[in-house]
Amino acid sequence: MRSRLACLVVALLSSALAGCSATADLNNDPRGKPPASSDAGGAGGSPGPGSSASGGLDIGAGGDSSSSAIGTGCSADMRDVVDAEGNAVEVCPPELGCYQGQCIPACEAAVKAGGSIGCDYLAPSPPFFENQLARSRYSGACHAVFLANTWARHARIRVERAGEALDPTRFAYLPSGIGPGTTYTPLPAEGIPPGEVAVLFLSHLPGVSTSYGTLECPRRPAVLDDVAVHRSGVGKAFQVTSDTPVSAYDIMPYGGAISFLPSASLLLPRSTWGTNYYALAPHEEGSGALWMMLVAAEDGTTVELVPRASLPGGDGVPAAPANVATQVTLGAGEIVQWVGADPSGAVLQSSKPIGVWTGNTYLQVATDTSPGGGGQDAAHQQIAPIRALGSEYVGAGVMTRLRNEAAESVVYRLLGVADGTTLAWDPAPPVDAPMTLDAGEVLEFETTSLFSVRSQDDEHPFMLTHYMPGAPSSTRPGCVDEIPLPGQSCALGDEEWVIQLPPRQFLKRYVFFTDPTYGTTSLVLTRVKGPNGFADVNLSCLGEVTGWQPVGSGGRFEVAHVDLSRGFVGATAACETSQHEASSAGAFGVTVWGTDFFASYGYPAGGNVESINDVVAPPIPQ
Repeated sequence: MRSRLACLVVALLSSALAGCSATADLNNDPRGKPPASSDAGGAGGSPGPGSSASGGLDIGAGGDSSSSAIGTGCSADMRDVVDAEGNAVEVCPPELGCYQGQCIPACEAAVKAGGSIGCDYLAPSPPFFENQLARSRYSGACHAVFLANTWARHARIRVERAGEALDPTRFAYLPSGIGPGTTYTPLPAEGIPPGEVAVLFLSHLPGVSTSYGTLECPRRPAVLDDVAVHRSGVGKAFQVTSDTPVSAYDIMPYGGAISFLPSASLLLPRSTWGTNYYALAPHEEGSGALWMMLVAAEDGTTVELVPRASLPGGDGVPAAPANVATQVTLGAGEIVQWVGADPSGAVLQSSKPIGVWTGNTYLQVATDTSPGGGGQDAAHQQIAPIRALGSEYVGAGVMTRLRNEAAESVVYRLLGVADGTTLAWDPAPPVDAPMTLDAGEVLEFETTSLFSVRSQDDEHPFMLTHYMPGAPSSTRPGCVDEIPLPGQSCALGDEEWVIQLPPRQFLKRYVFFTDPTYGTTSLVLTRVKGPNGFADVNLSCLGEVTGWQPVGSGGRFEVAHVDLSRGFVGATAACETSQHEASSAGAFGVTVWGTDFFASYGYPAGGNVESINDVVAPPIPQ
């Protein structure tokens, strides 16, 4: 992975239970859509768990938030109907879930809730290091998907690709423990047990490796081949379905420090996909290639796009000239990919919902605290449709890797969606931070400070993402015991790029997965002040989270950075596991980070993907 090392070398995942977001304050807005200025952000002034909630998740502006019976709602895990005081009045059977105060089929409840748990996902293999070449020694690294079952019954899963059914009992495993002692138990025929997580090893090409170790999966995958699309072209995604709601993430490559170039993403269920997107990719710094990938869920999906930069064509894919409308048609499960130009600012409109992924095959991120950047890493993220983007975000930083434990300098990347977007910052804007954004405009800035930033209203949403910088020259301990390069000291983590969720899409409960092969696992938590102040946040393995830091002077947000394990030693013995749960009476967000020797992954643990704005951006050349 490393340009700074002698030879060039070429997770995760926390799964979000979209259990329940902070529900909308029905007294403020009869639609259940919190006002943009609400102190509780996306949970905007939402009542606590004892209030009359509409469903498992905040349905925002996307639907009718009224309950079927006055004074009833749903518990945070969507399993119980509760009264106005939060007391369970009906326990939904295991095959059902709660939505708007009623028990309905579980997958239907998840779809209606609009969050990041679901029953139908597509997982395309993202472009990896040297993808711009037809084939290299790094092609076909292990691609894995993580599923977390938070329901009260087994989750039976199905996997298929290109019309071929794949038996998950042959390539799905239940991990136990962390570090070298991690064990993998084959998935039982009845599916993922309640409260368990599964790793699905989807593909690798036999023999794929770096100079320092294998990039193969630790167990035989579903497909023994490199299934990624190379250069611009077309391909097929894996489809993963379940009869019970689960949360999902993917990572490539799987394997911790020896994978060297990992990147992970929260996967969004098909039910949350949209038809209108602005693309945003990480910056071009580094020696990799930028890319964008579109995936269709249904046959006959037509996509029209207008990019800002010309996207080169390839096998089965037309070139997409800058500021010109280009149209492509996809079948169910089909991938269309452009590699070699920045897709940021491209507008996409589709006839049916699509999934959109972007990334960089070899990203470099240098900052004031990592002045040379690191060894470079791959990066990929699935991005949300315009309707789910917020008008307010919190910059919560990363768990510092610096030996002196000072705050790291972090680069943030913003994308405007509407012309004339004005930004208000708390505290004062960092150096180089923008005060305005126009539609499709992309800007970056760097800061060591926590901050919040908001636009003038919901009709001026924007996107905020951030990077983990390359490994600093002197880091805290936390790497594997046997560093892949003997004689080298621990260089903890490396480049990664992660989307941020707006507070209005935060939840009250998360059940998530962390990759057991990384020496250090940490969380970045952001909580929203509610009508009764800040609610405690509890982690299943640690108890109440402490060490909260205020964000600016507004008193509306607080951030905490928490270690779950360091150097494969848990903060408690209970933390030495892949599955974790975080819960609160108020809305909060979670970003999961796994770091090791020149390797890192990150992703949001989950969240809502509901409609919180009415903006439509047509693909019209300017």
